[in-house]
Amino acid sequence: MDPDRTRDYQGEDAAQYESQAAEVGWHGHEIIFGLMYEFIEPDETLLDIGIGTGLGSNLFHRAGLRISGFDNSIEMLEGCKSKGFSGEIIQHDLRDAPFPYATDSFHNILSLAVLNFFEDLAPVFREVARIIRSKGVFGFTVEGKKPGQEACYALRVNRGTNLTKGQREISMYRHSDEQIRDLLEDVGFRVLKEFEFLTDRYPEQGIEVYLKAYVARKECV
Repeated sequence: MDPDRTRDYQGEDAAQYESQAAEVGWHGHEIIFGLMYEFIEPDETLLDIGIGTGLGSNLFHRAGLRISGFDNSIEMLEGCKSKGFSGEIIQHDLRDAPFPYATDSFHNILSLAVLNFFEDLAPVFREVARIIRSKGVFGFTVEGKKPGQEACYALRVNRGTNLTKGQREISMYRHSDEQIRDLLEDVGFRVLKEFEFLTDRYPEQGIEVYLKAYVARKECV
């Protein structure tokens, strides 16, 4: 199970989240870092959208970037503070636009295993284009939509702690490569790299989750 899908579960603490990530062999943070590495420089800024505990941006921090981020979960942000990021880490809901940053604020922007929760990505992409600098790099993942697949489906996942176990049904969204490229082009980005990887299997539901990572550069001035 992709640990990022538990981010909004009540009772989920940072230690439990990162322990689960290790147990299930989650390597999405390493994949997106590897794809973006050649386009980043030490001392640049990076905004992590849906930063959680900071697992996704920690490698960028170790590479010398100045990390800022926001997330809707107070519990996850408490764990994020332990990473020692130099930038501002705040609580903010991705659905609330505009984001609380000035135009041309960041060299790079990251969003890992978050956008597959959203049907309409246009508002997010518009805000990314507004707050990233010209020639800035945007790395993100979506769940890829293959021919014949539904754009939206329900996924049943375990939630809670040992004291409050149960299942929750959440809506997941797939986006085709054509959709993503059109959205990026509309806000002035050009795709530099892409890579699809199997994130998880739910055989009892007949579901395989493939995330597709994109790295795009803002070309318009």
